[in-house]
Amino acid sequence: MLKILFSILIVFVPLAQSLSAHTYDKEKKSIRILTYNTHYCKGESDPGHINQENIDRLAQVVKTLDADIVALQELDSASKHRGYRYLLQDIADATGMEYIPLYGNAAPFDEGSIGCGVLIKKNIPILSYEVLPLPGDETRAAVKVESKKFIFIGTHADLNDELRKEGTRIICNSVKDETKPIFVTGDLNDSHRWSNGGIAFPLWQEEFKIISDTIGNSIPGRTDNNALIDYVLLSKNSKGGKVKVVQSQIVRSLQINGQSIDTATISDHYPVFVDVKL
Repeated sequence: MLKILFSILIVFVPLAQSLSAHTYDKEKKSIRILTYNTHYCKGESDPGHINQENIDRLAQVVKTLDADIVALQELDSASKHRGYRYLLQDIADATGMEYIPLYGNAAPFDEGSIGCGVLIKKNIPILSYEVLPLPGDETRAAVKVESKKFIFIGTHADLNDELRKEGTRIICNSVKDETKPIFVTGDLNDSHRWSNGGIAFPLWQEEFKIISDTIGNSIPGRTDNNALIDYVLLSKNSKGGKVKVVQSQIVRSLQINGQSIDTATISDHYPVFVDVKL
């Protein structure tokens, strides 16, 4: 009888740990920061499908994680052949949560535009908001949001090495005199793992430190050591040093409505979150 009970416990405990590992409970009074490259809500591969189902699936990830601030990349707005949709608003609506959408128009596209954006819960007061134009072979942008206690920047860096470095300098210069904690989030198209510590990353690390999960890759299907490019960074200024990092995770699977979902089936990037206390 004892052997049977012991065997049951061996099976049950790993199962319970597995379920717990995929729910990502948020501590009280913590703020959850999420960065997520949406792949234009086409699904995990190209050409993919532009439809409401893919928007709903990505929005369900945001809702389940209960993120307070979300940096989203690869968004379109008023594109003729995508139904003139406003993807950032569509994602916000599909979550069913109270988000304010802040869009960063980066480049013209099909009579509309493409860019990045931020969703921020309505219970976090916004003092100011601006879009920082950034250089790129395909022009880029950063969305800068100031709240009472912190500054949040969501961006999507360019593939061109020199222009990516220039964009990094622009963002860093835009907050060089700030005393509040500063979070920079997004698809940085660069990595501290690359040779010489990356191309633009040494510039980031002069002013910021990595607080997001760095175990494994943030691009599904990549087994090399170079595919971690989605980050949350925190300023090294005095107020940044007082921020407590509670937990962080590259979310590769998630319990949604009782089912374990492989997030590699939703986008070509994994979502990455960090919980902080200010």
